[in-house]
Amino acid sequence: MSERLARAVCVYCASSSSCDAEYHAAARRLGELLADDGRPVVYGGSRIGSMGALADGALARGGRVIGVLPRLLSDLEVSHGGLTELHVVEDMRTRKHLMLSRSEAVVALPGGCGTLEELLEAITLKRLGVFLGPIVLVNTRDYFAPLLELLAAAVRERFMDQRHLSMWQVVATPDDVIAALARAPAWSATARAFAAL
Repeated sequence: MSERLARAVCVYCASSSSCDAEYHAAARRLGELLADDGRPVVYGGSRIGSMGALADGALARGGRVIGVLPRLLSDLEVSHGGLTELHVVEDMRTRKHLMLSRSEAVVALPGGCGTLEELLEAITLKRLGVFLGPIVLVNTRDYFAPLLELLAAAVRERFMDQRHLSMWQVVATPDDVIAALARAPAWSATARAFAAL
């Protein structure tokens, strides 16, 4: 399960069923668009919330969807039954590693602490030159505005370099994701040279 999939996109998103329906609609639309573009989706494996909507959208268009689910959530029977592949792993750390290592790009949809933790880990690994692919945030309902301001503050206060702001792109809707992936600036392991200020 460790090989990288050509053109695969790791999608971080939420399992909440209580959030505004607009978030679920955006997740489903993203799944449709990624499938239409021939990009396998690697995600958290759940059938509920934005995660379920994402998978359903991709599968409805004939897309390949790979779920990675930690055993503790599998035991709660939240896994999606229709995936191309479902990998049940021992813990959250293994899940994150496998999701990112199989993918060439990351897309983050709005979500809670788990989604934010995954996104920030991907940004950190890109800063260190470990992960080099595009990272795109889909800013539905302007959800990521506080996080983006915090990251800008980290640059202003010299915890990060101005160049680090090019590690991610922000789009308003899922329809902008494919173009954002294509135009993402190249990033290389040489970024490690300015990782520490």
